[in-house]
Amino acid sequence: MNGNEWLSYIRKRKPRYASNRTTLIERFANKGARKSDFVQFGPIYQLFEYAFMLGFHRRLRIPLPDSSSEKSDFAPLEKWNGDGIVNYILMLLLSHSTTIEEIDLDFQLMEHESDDEVKKKFNKLIDIMEEYANGGFSLIQEKFDSNPYFFNDSFAFTILLKEIAEGKSLN
Repeated sequence: MNGNEWLSYIRKRKPRYASNRTTLIERFANKGARKSDFVQFGPIYQLFEYAFMLGFHRRLRIPLPDSSSEKSDFAPLEKWNGDGIVNYILMLLLSHSTTIEEIDLDFQLMEHESDDEVKKKFNKLIDIMEEYANGGFSLIQEKFDSNPYFFNDSFAFTILLKEIAEGKSLN
């Protein structure tokens, strides 16, 4: 596999989320034309991207449940509008030393590894992305549980990201 094939393989992956996050996702992502009492993202993958950023900034990784019945799939990354955010997330992960060490990413050596070995590493990369997003969903849930009215503010998600980036407590 070469670099273009690697990227193509990664973009065909379907990130997952813990099924116990479904209520939270439905509350804050507008999958259609339904209204909500809270500020909402558009498609649910945008909320996943945001949750990833929260988890990544807080360095909070929460593994998904082991059982496949406790996980749900998003659309493949290649179907998400706005390649820029997906590419940014991938670059954050691929340039983060902990991720590189954990997955044993050495692009020069990978060119000589079997396709199965390379795919295994990129599957782990997606697992790490999911763990950061799950951590971010946990932070959103924590904020909602402590103050649901916080999300009535039009800038709630901007404020929350700022609080996370500054290391503030969410209570």
